[in-house]
Amino acid sequence: MSTNGSNQRRSLKEANIIDSAERIFAAVGFANTKMEEIARDAGVSKGTVYFYFDTKENLYMAVTYRALQLLNDALYRTRDTHKSRPGLESVLALAETYLDFSAKYFFYSEVILDYMNLNRSTQLGKDRARMTDAIKESMYYRMVQDIQNLPVKLITGEIARGVDDGSILNHNKPELLYLVAWGAVVGFVKLNVAAGSFRDTLHHVNVQEWRDYLIRLLRADLLSTEL
Repeated sequence: MSTNGSNQRRSLKEANIIDSAERIFAAVGFANTKMEEIARDAGVSKGTVYFYFDTKENLYMAVTYRALQLLNDALYRTRDTHKSRPGLESVLALAETYLDFSAKYFFYSEVILDYMNLNRSTQLGKDRARMTDAIKESMYYRMVQDIQNLPVKLITGEIARGVDDGSILNHNKPELLYLVAWGAVVGFVKLNVAAGSFRDTLHHVNVQEWRDYLIRLLRADLLSTEL
């Protein structure tokens, strides 16, 4: 038995368990999920699930890592597609990518928001007294921390490029412009996740109409010379 073949089978089995965890977490939520349900869905023993993921929290973080990887990949593809275009176009395209991601992947958006809430409540993971032992020991939590700031770095870099090439007229700090845009996008994501597959928010605003208006507001902010 080759080492490569053994590693590949292990990776496939781990991915299969994560797939099942996604389905169960999405269906009943983290608190109501039992590891035996995940094992049954994956077609393995509960012991096998615990062999790969020692706690339910670590498994939830594995799903979060997958979600954030998928989002980062989408953002990088968008950035690369727009690298020869003005920075303004790239920034707006990145915002649209995140909005479209949240509309397509409700559950992934939810787990990313859960991670953000965890970070906020633990001071970006520095206040370990507020963290459960399972999160402290979670390998996937540490892996998520390694890639959590990639969207910030990518988008602020494109904002700075837009200022340099003259397509962005708002000369406030890129980080400040990012936070304003991020606040609007997160508000959209939270209500969109809450709406689920429904295409109207609680205030009966069409989600696509809201998305398009939000992009127009972001464009106006980036082009403002008075703020």
